[in-house]
Amino acid sequence: MTFTRTVPALAWAFAAILSVALLGLVLTGEAGSPQALPVYGILGVMRGLTATLSRLSARVQAGALSVWLGPGLFRQSHPLTDMAGVNVTQVASPFAVGLRFLPDGWLYSLGGTDFTEVHLRDGRRLLIGLDEASGLPDTLRRALHH
Repeated sequence: MTFTRTVPALAWAFAAILSVALLGLVLTGEAGSPQALPVYGILGVMRGLTATLSRLSARVQAGALSVWLGPGLFRQSHPLTDMAGVNVTQVASPFAVGLRFLPDGWLYSLGGTDFTEVHLRDGRRLLIGLDEASGLPDTLRRALHH
């Protein structure tokens, strides 16, 4: 079963910025000039960030939990047998966006305050920005009790 959270507003904001920048380059006649190269570079970086930070997915399948941001470049997979427990917790931090290394594990988030917290048997944990309403915590709890 796959659980996904998307942020379509981010994709629309990028599309608006891209449209305005490209329209500006075309109207000024600078679209093909070497001076436009930095603008294209910045827009490329923005596109990569948008692709990565517009989708968070978690999949419980074949005895494992996989978590990734965007198209799957930052993916982790953990066998269910490595998990000690699951609960829902709150993280009230403006910096809880993206992929973050924590002293005791990893955080995957697109923002928000409610997280699925997965405790691993080796003492590490995963904080996944999918709350109780997503169904992920209940699915993991059921899988751990089978």
